[in-house]
Amino acid sequence: MKYKYYNYLAEKRKSSSNFLLGLSKYTMFKNNIRRFTQKLKALHGDPHYVALGMGIGVFVAITPTIPFHTILAITLAFVFKASKPAAILGVWVSNPFTVVFLYAACYEAGFLVFEDSSGGFESILMLIDQLESNIRFSQKLDHFAVFLQTQLKTFMVMNLGGLILGIPSGVVSYYVTKRFFLKRQQSKEKKIQQDEENKTGNS
Repeated sequence: MKYKYYNYLAEKRKSSSNFLLGLSKYTMFKNNIRRFTQKLKALHGDPHYVALGMGIGVFVAITPTIPFHTILAITLAFVFKASKPAAILGVWVSNPFTVVFLYAACYEAGFLVFEDSSGGFESILMLIDQLESNIRFSQKLDHFAVFLQTQLKTFMVMNLGGLILGIPSGVVSYYVTKRFFLKRQQSKEKKIQQDEENKTGNS
């Protein structure tokens, strides 16, 4: 099964071997990283509140439910009283640059626990191509529905793998984000304190 995955990646590379196209994708990826960082810094609120939202978003992003990622993230953020903007931002972990690896990883992880002998990996690759294409969102939903009807066992294996990988990823994201915002909060408080001390010293 791994060989099929590597062959798929090789074919993807061949189909996008044009240097300018590769450079364009690399530039787009760098810009997306920059925007992600800017939006992360722009988030406001209690560190736990923001971090919980980010953890939820990353968890959802890992699961193989790509047509519904944003809806699921917002719903879970509402239920657990977490930051909705942070949850939406966390979903960005699943994007055109990572979705192939995430879906394959979910299938691999689920396969270790619950073997799928239906040969559904090819259907996963086909689904990825359909979800990455420029067709309308309604058409993507139709393809996803057909996948559920014809490859339910494979979908269950992927979701099991999504839970196996998504839960620890969400927990790690929570603590990393919380640490980041706690440090930023402490830095702001320290700066305010220094400004007040400077004002007192000058008066």
